[in-house]
Amino acid sequence: MLEPARQRLAGIETRILDAVEYRPETRSLGRIVDLQPLLELRSRYRAAQAEAKITDAALRLARKNRDRLASLHSEAIVATRELIHAESQLAADEARAVTARQHVRELQEEGLQAWGTELFQAAVAGDSRLFDDLLQRRRVLLLVTLHHGQALPADAARIMVAREGDRQAAQPAELVSAAPKTDDIVQGETWFFHTDARKLRTGMRIEAWIPASAEKLSGVVIPRSAQIWHEGRPWVYLRIGADRFVRRPIDAHRDYGDAWFVDEGIEPGASLVTRGAQLLLSEEQRHAIPEEDD
Repeated sequence: MLEPARQRLAGIETRILDAVEYRPETRSLGRIVDLQPLLELRSRYRAAQAEAKITDAALRLARKNRDRLASLHSEAIVATRELIHAESQLAADEARAVTARQHVRELQEEGLQAWGTELFQAAVAGDSRLFDDLLQRRRVLLLVTLHHGQALPADAARIMVAREGDRQAAQPAELVSAAPKTDDIVQGETWFFHTDARKLRTGMRIEAWIPASAEKLSGVVIPRSAQIWHEGRPWVYLRIGADRFVRRPIDAHRDYGDAWFVDEGIEPGASLVTRGAQLLLSEEQRHAIPEEDD
């Protein structure tokens, strides 16, 4: 028990707990990807495509010229050397066309190995809304690395990401595709996601929360300011009257950014002490000490 006047002097603060739905998650790490290598690859790929079109056009022209001269040669209208020159030109144009097409295929294979099918095709297609958003910095590309042995659930098309581990400030990120390369240290699965750019910058490290199952739990969120430790266990205080408080244990909890998610023992609507819990514990312990004459 603590009189309201002493509560005010001690700075006791409470908050009514709202019901929160929580899907069990695992935490992973990621970073904002630099798109410059992909843009350079796209530029080389488009130049190679243009060169292939030029060589194909030259090949078609050379073939028509050879066929025309072959017809004229059969009628003894043109000299043999002109036909030989046309055939030589056709062979050279065929070689250039084959080389140009091979260069396009090699750049495509390079893109698939470095970025995966979905992202590379979005980059070179020219009509991808996602890639346009990435170029205009409306969205950013994330590379998320899962822990060794961890897998992305089949239905995890969306995850939550944030800087500095603040789960309550996390924003959604949408799945793009699996990433071809893994992290040299973690050696886990890697996945590309995209999210709203906001205050995110290229190269920034982020934390990601990956759904662990489709099950959703209902409970409350306990901020760290409300948590106290006593006898090796975490506890919180709830206000149950104008001057009455009760201490409750928190034995089962899940990390929720800088707080805990609790689905047992504390119901939504309870009045949680968010500031001054340690003082209440001291007051409780003081009353538990017997008087000298007792």
